[in-house]
Amino acid sequence: MKQVIYIANAKSENIEIWHLHENGDMNLVQTILTNGQIQPINIIPEKNLLYAGIRPNNKIITYFINKNGELEKKDESFIPGQPNYISFNKTNEFLFCSSYHENCVSVSPLNKNGIPKNPIQIIHNIKGCHAAKINYKHNILFVTSLKEDCIYLYYLTTFGILKSTEQVFLKTIKKSGPRHIVFHPNQDFIYTVNELNGTIDVWKVKDINNTTYIKNIQNINILNSNCSPEVYWSSDIHITSCGRFLYASDRSFNTISLFHINKNYTITFCKSYNTEKKPRSFCIDLSNSYLIVAGEESNIFTIYSISKNTGELNKIKSYKTSDRPVWIIAHQLT
Repeated sequence: MKQVIYIANAKSENIEIWHLHENGDMNLVQTILTNGQIQPINIIPEKNLLYAGIRPNNKIITYFINKNGELEKKDESFIPGQPNYISFNKTNEFLFCSSYHENCVSVSPLNKNGIPKNPIQIIHNIKGCHAAKINYKHNILFVTSLKEDCIYLYYLTTFGILKSTEQVFLKTIKKSGPRHIVFHPNQDFIYTVNELNGTIDVWKVKDINNTTYIKNIQNINILNSNCSPEVYWSSDIHITSCGRFLYASDRSFNTISLFHINKNYTITFCKSYNTEKKPRSFCIDLSNSYLIVAGEESNIFTIYSISKNTGELNKIKSYKTSDRPVWIIAHQLT
């Protein structure tokens, strides 16, 4: 499997493209300037397209990914507000973008070439709108409202318009600050990391009489400690595609925490690892062999091997990156 790792560096205003070799070695193959402070990136693998959210001019740049993983700029598109998170629906017809500073989420249709058109819907007054990610099975867009301590739920209609579900929103613990979301790869369970109180919520999805309901079944500390909630600054969360291991990062403690996913799909804390300074973003490679974490303040990223049996991490090597890495993502070359 040939893979590349894309690292978005906000202050340097560039994207770095690194080859990830099967033995865990990495080498830089391209650095492309974005001419703006880059924030989120995401990929549509089927179309070999990478999308980058740029501020302060509030736009999305679409890049073509060539056979070597290098990027070629295709187009620029308007987006309302500074972009924080980019995602797509299952058929890759619509792009969702959340804006923390503008307190909104938008829906932009993609044309036949995958280029975003002007938004057809903007939902305002979602305070601290941080992430927007759709659950393909239930066709529900989950939108985190960090400042309201809730997660809004929207059905996606055939024409790309969002409408509130019967449940409307999920309420989290007061002053928890829900930030990022992952879905279990093959079961009806959802995991969210809370930025402000250093916890992870586990949610169970149920269909009753053709209506979807979501219930909180667990809230667990990211470090298995009794620290004051005010000291946490949790950031990212990912799950292996085998559905056995979950990882979450915290920027105050500079840690990556490993959780085992139980038979009932709750999680059990296993171990925390000291890592790069201010680990805002990390990713798991597509073979579940490696975890790569970038330090927003250290300007270094580190690659760890993942134990197939326990999920435990073993540091392999660190690499220098550009200034202020804020997003990291893996892609398989075809």
